[in-house]
Amino acid sequence: MADKEIIPIYGSLGSLIIDDIVYEDGTKETDILGGAGIYAIYGMRIWFDSPESKKIGYIAQEGFDHPIEIAKQLEDLDITLRRQQHADLHTTRGLNTFGPNDYRDFEYIHPIIRLTAQDPPESWVQSLRVIHIICSPERCIEIVTEWRERGGSSAAFIWEPVPWSCRTECYDLVCKAAKLVDVLTPNDYEAAALIGNPTMDPEKSAQLLYEAIEKTSIVIRSGKRGAVIATNLGIEWVPAYWEEHQSDKVKDVTGAGNAFCGGLCIGWVASNGDPVMAARYGAVSASYVVEQVGLPTLLNNTWNQGPNAQERLEKLLR
Repeated sequence: MADKEIIPIYGSLGSLIIDDIVYEDGTKETDILGGAGIYAIYGMRIWFDSPESKKIGYIAQEGFDHPIEIAKQLEDLDITLRRQQHADLHTTRGLNTFGPNDYRDFEYIHPIIRLTAQDPPESWVQSLRVIHIICSPERCIEIVTEWRERGGSSAAFIWEPVPWSCRTECYDLVCKAAKLVDVLTPNDYEAAALIGNPTMDPEKSAQLLYEAIEKTSIVIRSGKRGAVIATNLGIEWVPAYWEEHQSDKVKDVTGAGNAFCGGLCIGWVASNGDPVMAARYGAVSASYVVEQVGLPTLLNNTWNQGPNAQERLEKLLR
């Protein structure tokens, strides 16, 4: 008897970006796989061995100049991958420039090829149980509305608002969009800026946002402090994952917030929609991303030479 087909239940509509990097000392790297959607997918992927990893679905938007090495890197993830090719477009590419005092500048070399709610196949509309999105409030409303119109009534949405939408003049629109999703997850700077008080403590930001939006869980990511969650049960902190001598392991925090959201998706399903427990999964996923420049590595079925995600979660729960 043939093995039962594994269908995707986790997905991201975030972007794929190929990064070129210029470091402070002038050295360069090119053709580095990145983008918010990719980091979210890796944040999901570290929780599964093959073939269970097929439960993760992603659509890679590829231009005519898409590097073969990048395509292979994605294929090697062993997820449910669809390659959507555009003969008339460049693959999305960005330039990251690093400088002193943690300075980082980003600009697009080739514009983004966006994923929309119309891109996933009909089978995914029925199978996906949780979807990560990172976008403006206008696009959030559009994506969720179109997904529901396609018949995807059961999927939960985890929304990262883009930084430039986290301004006081966007507050009402963000609140309107957030009422359509299950989790709103800005970082602490974005949440405070959205409310109009850049120095506001994330606990207060979380409380105010929850009171304004209602029913939607608020998960504010606060780096090494962890994450603060506001729900109808009140406010609760989830700590960042911290190994002994972890400060020696933190190499680059780029993409950690996106990976956190990927882990949050896994935890959302595993906990039947408990945002506090889901945030613990997010903390574990983020811990793998900060341990090197770029994406985590899988070698001999082990991510970043271990310990594995379940072991890290158990340590976090102790």
